Amino acid sequence: MEIALEAWNLSFHLDSRVIFQDLNLRLPKGQALFVVGGSGSGKSLLLRICAGLIFPQEGRVTLGGTDLKTASKEEVQELRARIGFVFQDSALISNMAIYDNIALPLRYHKKGTEEEVRARVAEKMGLFGVDRSFEWLLPSALSLEMRKRAALARAFMLEPEFLLLDQPTSGLETEVAQRLSRIIRDYQQRRGASILEVGSEYPLLGKNADRIGLLEGGRIRVEGTREEMGAYLEKAKNVENSKPQIPDLK
Repeated sequence: MEIALEAWNLSFHLDSRVIFQDLNLRLPKGQALFVVGGSGSGKSLLLRICAGLIFPQEGRVTLGGTDLKTASKEEVQELRARIGFVFQDSALISNMAIYDNIALPLRYHKKGTEEEVRARVAEKMGLFGVDRSFEWLLPSALSLEMRKRAALARAFMLEPEFLLLDQPTSGLETEVAQRLSRIIRDYQQRRGASILEVGSEYPLLGKNADRIGLLEGGRIRVEGTREEMGAYLEKAKNVENSKPQIPDLK
């Protein structure tokens, strides 16, 4: 089985706080892994480490067979052209129009005419339902939903082989979130893309993740299919409910 992304024994400390300790992760090529974790568990940091934007104090990551810590600048540059990244809260460039935000990966990594750029931007805006009347507005003028749609359009500009997604549909109405999730899954199946997505809640559609991992205590505590994880959580809930209740002595 070919592996798209693998992390070995990641450790990351922020001052005296341990974020990760011996964290291991493996994503087979063409599959989707959803990592769920609570606030402050390090979900966004994990994505940045897996993209080579931040290095852990210990451990290593390979993406597409490239060791991110020992790769040359040229290798990293080539690799990043194969990654689609949606940052937490969309993270569009605040002083750049929506059109230019979406066009940025193509302009940065590829050489082409402005007509080619405009055609690709229009295609991705249409795919994710970004209103064309907003393309010359700044991100601050748009709703959360439209910013997230624009962030997804930007991430997909180069038809990426790897997708690293930080809560791309959180805060959206259920119907909208499901529609965007289907677009992502359809793309994955067509392109054979490998997806690492993080969030604070389980994915809305079970079929959107081949496997689900629980990030807790600085490592992937448990991982399995949606059915396996559902059984695990139900068991954990039953154990918690069976604990004796401490009486209120006030």
